[in-house]
Amino acid sequence: MTMNNRTVPRQMAVIADFFGGDLSQADILTKHRVSEETYRKWQFDTAFTDEMDRRIAAAHRESAAIIARCAPLAAGRLIELTKSPKEEIARRACLDIISFGKTALARANRVPTVTDPDAHAISPEAASKILAALVGAAGCDSGNQ
Repeated sequence: MTMNNRTVPRQMAVIADFFGGDLSQADILTKHRVSEETYRKWQFDTAFTDEMDRRIAAAHRESAAIIARCAPLAAGRLIELTKSPKEEIARRACLDIISFGKTALARANRVPTVTDPDAHAISPEAASKILAALVGAAGCDSGNQ
Protein backbone atom coordinates (compact mmCIF):
# COMPACT_ATOMS: atom_id res chain seq x y z
CA MET A 1 0.00 0.00 0.00
CA THR A 2 1.37 3.38 -0.93
CA MET A 3 1.13 6.03 1.73
CA ASN A 4 0.09 9.57 0.95
CA ASN A 5 0.64 12.68 3.04
CA ARG A 6 -2.82 12.47 4.56
CA THR A 7 -2.40 8.96 5.98
CA VAL A 8 1.11 9.29 7.40
CA PRO A 9 0.16 11.58 10.31
CA ARG A 10 -2.87 9.42 11.10
CA GLN A 11 -0.78 6.27 11.10
CA MET A 12 1.82 7.91 13.32
CA ALA A 13 -0.92 9.04 15.73
CA VAL A 14 -2.23 5.47 15.94
CA ILE A 15 1.28 4.15 16.55
CA ALA A 16 1.90 6.79 19.21
CA ASP A 17 -1.25 5.74 21.06
CA PHE A 18 -0.25 2.07 20.89
CA PHE A 19 2.95 2.90 22.74
CA GLY A 20 1.93 5.85 24.82
CA GLY A 21 -1.39 5.15 26.38
CA ASP A 22 -3.68 2.75 28.12
CA LEU A 23 -6.21 2.39 25.32
CA SER A 24 -7.05 -0.94 23.75
CA GLN A 25 -6.51 -1.49 20.03
CA ALA A 26 -10.25 -1.10 19.40
CA ASP A 27 -10.34 2.16 21.37
CA ILE A 28 -7.32 3.51 19.50
CA LEU A 29 -8.84 2.73 16.12
CA THR A 30 -12.15 4.29 17.17
CA LYS A 31 -10.39 7.38 18.50
CA HIS A 32 -8.61 7.92 15.18
CA ARG A 33 -11.58 6.81 13.05
CA VAL A 34 -9.67 3.94 11.49
CA SER A 35 -11.70 0.95 10.34
CA GLU A 36 -10.58 -2.62 10.97
CA GLU A 37 -10.21 -3.04 7.21
CA THR A 38 -7.93 0.01 6.93
CA TYR A 39 -5.89 -1.16 9.88
CA ARG A 40 -5.48 -4.60 8.27
CA LYS A 41 -4.26 -2.89 5.07
CA TRP A 42 -1.73 -0.92 7.12
CA GLN A 43 -0.29 -4.27 8.23
CA PHE A 44 1.03 -4.67 4.66
CA ASP A 45 2.43 -1.14 4.48
CA THR A 46 6.18 -1.47 5.03
CA ALA A 47 6.57 2.09 6.31
CA PHE A 48 3.88 1.46 8.94
CA THR A 49 5.17 -1.96 9.98
CA ASP A 50 8.79 -0.76 10.04
CA GLU A 51 7.82 2.05 12.41
CA MET A 52 5.88 -0.39 14.60
CA ASP A 53 8.89 -2.74 14.63
CA ARG A 54 11.22 0.12 15.58
CA ARG A 55 8.94 1.12 18.45
CA ILE A 56 8.63 -2.49 19.63
CA ALA A 57 12.42 -2.93 19.58
CA ALA A 58 12.88 0.33 21.47
CA ALA A 59 10.33 -0.75 24.09
CA HIS A 60 12.15 -4.08 24.53
CA ARG A 61 15.51 -2.29 24.93
CA GLU A 62 13.98 0.08 27.47
CA SER A 63 12.50 -2.85 29.40
CA ALA A 64 15.84 -4.68 29.36
CA ALA A 65 17.58 -1.57 30.68
CA ILE A 66 15.08 -1.22 33.53
CA ILE A 67 15.48 -4.89 34.45
CA ALA A 68 19.28 -4.64 34.27
CA ARG A 69 19.24 -1.52 36.43
CA CYS A 70 17.09 -3.27 39.07
CA ALA A 71 18.88 -6.64 38.94
CA PRO A 72 21.31 -5.89 41.80
CA LEU A 73 18.44 -4.83 44.06
CA ALA A 74 16.43 -7.94 43.11
CA ALA A 75 19.44 -10.19 43.68
CA GLY A 76 20.01 -8.66 47.10
CA ARG A 77 16.37 -9.15 48.00
CA LEU A 78 16.53 -12.79 46.88
CA ILE A 79 19.59 -13.33 49.07
CA GLU A 80 17.66 -11.90 52.04
CA LEU A 81 14.71 -14.18 51.29
CA THR A 82 16.93 -17.29 51.46
CA LYS A 83 17.24 -16.59 55.18
CA SER A 84 13.46 -16.51 55.70
CA PRO A 85 12.13 -18.59 58.59
CA LYS A 86 9.43 -19.83 56.20
CA GLU A 87 10.97 -22.82 54.41
CA GLU A 88 8.93 -22.45 51.23
CA ILE A 89 9.97 -18.81 50.76
CA ALA A 90 13.64 -19.65 51.35
CA ARG A 91 13.43 -22.63 48.98
CA ARG A 92 11.84 -20.57 46.20
CA ALA A 93 14.43 -17.82 46.62
CA CYS A 94 17.22 -20.39 46.26
CA LEU A 95 15.58 -21.79 43.12
CA ASP A 96 15.24 -18.28 41.67
CA ILE A 97 18.92 -17.60 42.34
CA ILE A 98 19.88 -20.84 40.61
CA SER A 99 17.60 -20.02 37.67
CA PHE A 100 19.14 -16.55 37.39
CA GLY A 101 22.61 -18.12 37.43
CA LYS A 102 21.71 -20.50 34.61
CA THR A 103 20.40 -17.61 32.53
CA ALA A 104 23.55 -15.61 33.19
CA LEU A 105 25.70 -18.59 32.21
CA ALA A 106 23.73 -19.10 29.00
CA ARG A 107 24.32 -15.48 28.06
CA ALA A 108 27.99 -15.75 28.96
CA ASN A 109 28.35 -18.87 26.80
CA ARG A 110 27.06 -17.11 23.69
CA VAL A 111 29.73 -16.40 21.13
CA PRO A 112 29.96 -12.61 21.20
CA THR A 113 30.06 -10.67 17.98
CA VAL A 114 31.47 -7.22 17.36
CA THR A 115 27.97 -5.73 17.54
CA ASP A 116 26.89 -7.91 20.48
CA PRO A 117 25.99 -5.63 23.43
CA ASP A 118 27.03 -8.44 25.80
CA ALA A 119 30.50 -8.77 24.23
CA HIS A 120 32.06 -7.72 27.54
CA ALA A 121 30.06 -10.22 29.62
CA ILE A 122 31.92 -12.16 32.28
CA SER A 123 33.26 -15.61 31.49
CA PRO A 124 31.27 -18.73 32.39
CA GLU A 125 33.91 -19.64 34.98
CA ALA A 126 33.63 -16.23 36.65
CA ALA A 127 29.84 -16.43 36.58
CA SER A 128 29.97 -19.88 38.21
CA LYS A 129 32.26 -18.60 40.97
CA ILE A 130 30.02 -15.59 41.62
CA LEU A 131 26.92 -17.77 41.72
CA ALA A 132 28.59 -20.23 44.07
CA ALA A 133 29.64 -17.37 46.35
CA LEU A 134 26.11 -15.93 46.34
CA VAL A 135 24.51 -19.28 47.09
CA GLY A 136 27.04 -19.98 49.85
CA ALA A 137 26.55 -16.54 51.40
CA ALA A 138 22.79 -16.98 51.29
CA GLY A 139 22.81 -20.19 53.24
CA CYS A 140 21.55 -22.30 50.32
CA ASP A 141 24.19 -24.96 50.84
CA SER A 142 23.14 -28.59 51.11
CA GLY A 143 23.01 -28.45 54.92
CA ASN A 144 20.19 -25.87 54.95
CA GLN A 145 17.73 -27.60 52.66
